[in-house]
Amino acid sequence: MFERLQKIFEGLRIDRIIMLALVTSSTAYGFGGSSKKVCLVGLTAAFLALGGFYLDHLMDWKKDKASGNMINPIARGKVSTRLGLVFVIVGFGTSAVLGFLINPLILLPWAGVILFVGGLAIGILDTPILRAVSLGVLQGLYVLIGGLSVGNFGWGIVLIALFLFFAMIGGRVMGDVRDLPYDIKVNTMTIPKKYGLRWGKIFLLINEIAAYILALSVYWIKALGSGYFYCVLGIIIIGTIINLIFITKPTPKIAGLTNALSLGVLGMLYVLGMILGRK
Repeated sequence: MFERLQKIFEGLRIDRIIMLALVTSSTAYGFGGSSKKVCLVGLTAAFLALGGFYLDHLMDWKKDKASGNMINPIARGKVSTRLGLVFVIVGFGTSAVLGFLINPLILLPWAGVILFVGGLAIGILDTPILRAVSLGVLQGLYVLIGGLSVGNFGWGIVLIALFLFFAMIGGRVMGDVRDLPYDIKVNTMTIPKKYGLRWGKIFLLINEIAAYILALSVYWIKALGSGYFYCVLGIIIIGTIINLIFITKPTPKIAGLTNALSLGVLGMLYVLGMILGRK
C-alpha cells in the first residue's frame, strides 16, 4: 500500500500544486477574504492544478519517455494512464464544484485554465512564445480565481494578475534552458533554441522589468498596504540577483537552480506580501 501511494504522489507535482494553492488563497486573503473562503479557494486551486498537471502528463508521456525526461510518472510507468485520467476527472470536477459554491463567476477563469492547459497539451499553443504566454495567462487566471472568490475584480486584482503574467512569461526562459537537453532529443522548439540565448536573456529581462513595475503599481494605487510593498522590494532585489546568476551562466544546471529559487523564494515572498499587505 505504501509503495502504491508513493508512486501516485511522485507525479502530483506537490511543490507546484501547493504554490498555486498558496498564491490563490493568499490573494483572496489580501483582498479581504474570510478564513473559510481562503481555505475553500485554496482547495479549488489545488484540485484544478492536480487536473491540469495530470492532463499534461497524459498528453506528453510518449514524448517525455522518448526525450528521457522522467519527471512524468506515466512515462516512467509508475502511474497508469487510467489512473492519470482519474486524477484529471477528480481534479477538474472537484474544483468546478468548489468554485461554483464559492462564487459561480469563478468558473470563468476556471474554464480559461482548462482551455489553456488543453491547448498546450494538444499542441495548439505549442510554439516558443505561445508556451511562455500561456504560462503567464495560467498564473494570472489563478489570481483572478482568488480575487473573484471575495467578489473583487478591481484594479488591484487586475494589476496583480498582470504582474504574475509577465513574471511567469520571463521565467519561461529559465525553464526552457533547464529542459534543453531533453528538448534537443525530441526536437521541441523553445525560445533559446529558436531565437538563441542572447535574445532569450533580453526577453527575460524585459518581462521581469514589466512585472516589477506592475507589482509596485499595486501599492501606488493603494490596493494593498505597506507590508506588500516591502515584500515586493524583496522580490525585486532577490529576483534581480537570481536573473543575473542565470544570465551570467545560462546552463541547464544553473537554470534548474534559478527556476527553483524563483518558484520557492519569490513565490513565498508574494504569499507573505498578500498576507502582510491586507488592509
